Amino acid sequence: MPSSTIIVIGAGVTGLTTAVLLQQHHPTHPITIIAAETPSTPSPTADYASQWAGAHYRPIHPLTTPQLRFEHELTMHTASTMRRIARENPEAGVAETPALEYFANTPKEILELKTGDVYAWPGDGFRVLGKTELPAEAEWGCEYQAYCVNVSVYTRWLMDRFIANGGKFIQHRLSSASDAFEFARQNNLGRPHVVVNCSGRNFDADPKTKIIRGQTVLVKQQYHRTITWQHADGTWAFLIPRPLNGGTIVGGTKEIDDWEASPRAETREKLLKRSVESFPDFVAKVEDFVVLKDNVGRRPWREGGYRFGIERLGSEKTVVHGYGAGGRGYECSWGAAREIAGLVKQVLGTQAKL
Repeated sequence: MPSSTIIVIGAGVTGLTTAVLLQQHHPTHPITIIAAETPSTPSPTADYASQWAGAHYRPIHPLTTPQLRFEHELTMHTASTMRRIARENPEAGVAETPALEYFANTPKEILELKTGDVYAWPGDGFRVLGKTELPAEAEWGCEYQAYCVNVSVYTRWLMDRFIANGGKFIQHRLSSASDAFEFARQNNLGRPHVVVNCSGRNFDADPKTKIIRGQTVLVKQQYHRTITWQHADGTWAFLIPRPLNGGTIVGGTKEIDDWEASPRAETREKLLKRSVESFPDFVAKVEDFVVLKDNVGRRPWREGGYRFGIERLGSEKTVVHGYGAGGRGYECSWGAAREIAGLVKQVLGTQAKL
């Protein structure tokens, strides 16, 4: 029987990031990821939301609730790590990118921001745009430095890093977090020290979890910055360039509890048309787009935000939960992994005293 392992459930960006961080914190513990889908899955489903994400960094403002303030801390920590990855490992598919935002209806707290304030990170070049720099319908706008992620490249980079450091992948669909203990026994993994639940929706067992359907379009044209436009009717238009010449994401939708996994042709046309209207310097007319892929992902959103916590299922069975990122999985990933790793440390420390 091999030495006991730490099991991480889920190979989305939260699970992968957590597994890599746990390898750094606990080099003597073998770590196994059990996941229904992985970055090498040829045709990922809509449930594998990390493979369908944008993904870019939009800072969390305003900070009006404890949840938003906490998630802001997660994103700031993640931004610091992502910027380091962009500098030291450009092959990972992360790159710092100029960013623009336009608002038609601007929250009061946003209107109070001033040029030079910290928006994305210290020294981000945050500047409030002048009235003459705004589109006709925009009330407020800003520019700053952000980052964008080529998600298929980045998740594969995380997976390769995890495996190179001795990590093990098992592709298997569990029915619950507790099932990981019996699965470990049956597959000669030893008794897990702890099971880390990064399943996204916690197998739909948490009544606070929902999904947000997101549909976007990946086009061949490469934009030079990430840009977001909140229109007066509440809809959003955005462009997210994928680093390493991976094209540009045109988006997008946020459809709560819509389980349709296939892309809707009418939604694609609407997104492309809105992009032409919102960003005329990108593509002049819908017919000029070179569409590479329609993306549909079920983002695992949780009412009240992430669930981070320790659950004891018995004297020798402990689950650490870390799920429910919603649409900020990439933006919060390293901050969330840090929270989860801290809980794992507590569990292992308690076991060491027994």
